[in-house]
Amino acid sequence: MKISFGLFLIVLITFFISCNRSPDLTKDEVYKILNEIIADDSLRLYTVCWQVDNLSVANEYGFSDQDKKFIERQSEIFKDFRFETNRLKFYSRKKKGFDFVYVDTTCKVGILTRLSFPLISADRQRVVIENTVDCHCMLGGQGGKDLYIKQNGHWKMEKSFDRWISQNDDTELRRQMAQQATIGDRCTTS
Repeated sequence: MKISFGLFLIVLITFFISCNRSPDLTKDEVYKILNEIIADDSLRLYTVCWQVDNLSVANEYGFSDQDKKFIERQSEIFKDFRFETNRLKFYSRKKKGFDFVYVDTTCKVGILTRLSFPLISADRQRVVIENTVDCHCMLGGQGGKDLYIKQNGHWKMEKSFDRWISQNDDTELRRQMAQQATIGDRCTTS
């Protein structure tokens, strides 16, 4: 009798502990949240690198201790996450509707966006995403981290962190561009 009561008590405690824990994210839920943010914030993502960057939880994002534990658990579950084709959408002005983002598996040519795996709060109402746009050209790129809060069923960018913009300082690329300009000058003066 004492053994069965002890076993019952252990099962009951385990049940209550698991009930207090937020359910883990699903892959479909991650894409749903990202697509909602893209639509609500009018982000223009035409080409996305299939590899995701990892983003650390910082105190400035306003996550609770429960959120931080949840995010840590999701980071482990989704450690091998890669963007899949036909899952992310953006609004195409040309088509006047939503279209799928092109997912680049080389991530080395053309203008593309790199995204971090989103840090999503346990209640799914707060998200931080890092995005980097790289043109793989002389212009360099830009990026930063954005905090989104879900209000009245829509995502609003609340705050940006660590915004940056840079110029490509590839000296070989600059030398080639200068050489092409010199050749171009000779052709127009001849």
